[in-house]
Amino acid sequence: MKRQSGFTLLEMLAALTLMAICSSVLLVAFGQSARSLLQVAHSDRLSHAAVSVMDQEASGPLAAGVRSGQLDGIDWQLRIALQPTRIGQPHLFRLDLTVSEGPRHASFSTLKLRAAGAGL
Repeated sequence: MKRQSGFTLLEMLAALTLMAICSSVLLVAFGQSARSLLQVAHSDRLSHAAVSVMDQEASGPLAAGVRSGQLDGIDWQLRIALQPTRIGQPHLFRLDLTVSEGPRHASFSTLKLRAAGAGL
């Protein structure tokens, strides 16, 4: 009798099952990666808007208070507070910026120093 070589039906089913499981794992990993990239893109958009607002609003005279506005569909609110200093010392301001776009929010803070006697 001639011996035939090849795969049995059971071996083929086992190979297909293993391939399906591996493919499922890879698809889940690619999906999570795509979601992560989208979150990073939104975060970058908020960060760039924050830098623009801080540069624009903090370049001129500063006064304690709240400012708000919108930049390319991103809402922002800037709180400026004068920090206590000694008489004759430069004025120190704390700037707290909140930017939001839909359900996403980000907060940023910095300190700015202005010479005493100059326009605040």
